[in-house]
Parts: sequence; C-alpha cells; structure tokens
Amino acid sequence: MENIKDLSNKTILVVEDDKFTSLIIQNFLAKTKAKIVTAYNGEQAVEQARAHNPDLIFMDLKLPGISGHEATRKIKEFLPNTIIIAQTAFVTDADRAEALDSGCSDFLTKPLSSDKIYRTLDKFL
Repeated sequence: MENIKDLSNKTILVVEDDKFTSLIIQNFLAKTKAKIVTAYNGEQAVEQARAHNPDLIFMDLKLPGISGHEATRKIKEFLPNTIIIAQTAFVTDADRAEALDSGCSDFLTKPLSSDKIYRTLDKFL
C-alpha cells in the first residue's frame, strides 16, 4: 500500500508481549508519523491508555497478567469510544466473537503485515 496516511495528530498504543512483534508493528506505524506508545502486558496497557488517551490500540489478546480481553474491557470503562483492534494468532470464529464481545472494534490475525496494518488504519482513522 503506497498511500500511507499522515497520522501525526494521532496517538496509537501498541500492546504486544513479544518485543520483536512490537518492533515490527512500531516500524510499520512509524511511516504514518503517529505518536506511538507501547505496553508489554495487560496492566501496562490500561496504564498507558489512561495516560495517553490513544486514538487507536493494537491489542494482543494473549498477554501475561491480565489478558487482552480483560485489558480491553477495563480500557472501555474509561475510554468507551477508543478503537481497539485485537491481534492474535488464534483464528477461530469463537476467538473472533470473544474479541468483539470484549469491546474490540476489529480483529487481525498474525502474522501481521504492513498491508493489514495500513488497511486497518485507513478503515478506522
């Protein structure tokens, strides 16, 4: 996708316990010029969301401590309109339904590609 939006007025929170995957996502997002904030577990996700009021969150669902599902529910209590995109290697219909039920706006399957990331940003921002 060649036409990458300028999101320099947006904040994106990347919640991913795997540092390598987090860096890949951050690398894709850097091209958008958005402010990028990171968290590596569910508790940090809630803290970072509260501190930075992100426009969009990429939320890994399988996290140490509280899960991505639980972190999503907690974030939605104080940021009900924030867009949260679930990202997971688990791809069953039940997994998708659980993510959407917890408050996620959409669902991406791993491995993540730049095309998946940019299409999602284009759809929601």
